[in-house]
Amino acid sequence: MQLRKTHLAAAVGAALMVGGTAVQAQNLQVQLYGQVNRALMFADDGHQSKWFFVDGQPSSTRFGIQGTSQISPGLRAGARIESEIKSNPSNEVSFAAPSQGALAGDAVGFAERWLDVFFEGSWGRVNLGQGSGAADDASTIDLSGTALANGNCVCDWGGGLAWRTAAGGAAGGTIQGTNVERDFESRYDRVMYTSPTFGGFRAQVGVGQKDSTGEAQEASLWYSGKLMGEFQAAIGWSSVNLNLGPTAQDRETIGGSVSWLHASGLNLTVWATQAEGIDAADAGRKGKFTGVKVGYKFGQHAIAVDYGMDDDQFAAGDEAKTYGLGYVWNPIRWAEIYAGYRIFQLDRPGVDVEDITVGMIGTRLRF
Repeated sequence: MQLRKTHLAAAVGAALMVGGTAVQAQNLQVQLYGQVNRALMFADDGHQSKWFFVDGQPSSTRFGIQGTSQISPGLRAGARIESEIKSNPSNEVSFAAPSQGALAGDAVGFAERWLDVFFEGSWGRVNLGQGSGAADDASTIDLSGTALANGNCVCDWGGGLAWRTAAGGAAGGTIQGTNVERDFESRYDRVMYTSPTFGGFRAQVGVGQKDSTGEAQEASLWYSGKLMGEFQAAIGWSSVNLNLGPTAQDRETIGGSVSWLHASGLNLTVWATQAEGIDAADAGRKGKFTGVKVGYKFGQHAIAVDYGMDDDQFAAGDEAKTYGLGYVWNPIRWAEIYAGYRIFQLDRPGVDVEDITVGMIGTRLRF
């Protein structure tokens, strides 16, 4: 919901008194927002199966507040605070640990997503603080309408499940170790510049502190336009120092995505990324991901199938494949009901690895 300061002044004026003087701000727009995303997830690793009660990792339960205002002619400023709280994240639960995340052990926990300020004008926008890096989401563009059920990040559903051998032993690694879409560096403390849009194109560059040791740099180029419907594309690059050792190279990622939604509802999406510097012990290994998705949107409904392949992400010689089916019903702007099914396969030299299947049905309600 959006609230204007002038409409709230009478109700909150007392709370805004500082030293006997009311804090005044003209045309300040404040927005409170949030969402809850809950689902039932079923998984079968070839030897056991189970239903899990999860928070949908593709778009987690969260809440936030943001405010913007014109502070001088041609200059606008704003701030955003957003946190998430997840009980049993769908990418972390496993047969060994079906209770994960915020409510595991009855301890409620919050995770920061945005603690950000920005200034913008005709020259572009500058963001400072915790938030998306300059290439974040450049490899996840998706106009299919089914991203909640079968989006680019396939390990969002069942990512914590471990691979098993045909004999029932541990094959090594989990889905989120072998199926890595590597959407650059996500969110961290950074400064970022976004250019104005020219002919449908815009550019972003940024630098920041990824974690206690890693300094990140990112850049991306985006396009949005019309082509017998909607057409969006992006390409991104990132480099981060993971401090893996004196001879280890920085992790460098390059990739992008293209998505086209025809006026008829037919849509096609392609994703691809490659990362090097992911293993200090094997400097030559590069993790690669390629995915394609075909879907159809009709009225309040969207359905799509996808295929993805990851090479050498967890270990040299690994070839992980996935096949997905997703459906989303969006009866009103703030409510979605979704369902999906996915098969994960891993080809590893010298090891007979069982397939893993994951299905889910859930809902996201936004306010």
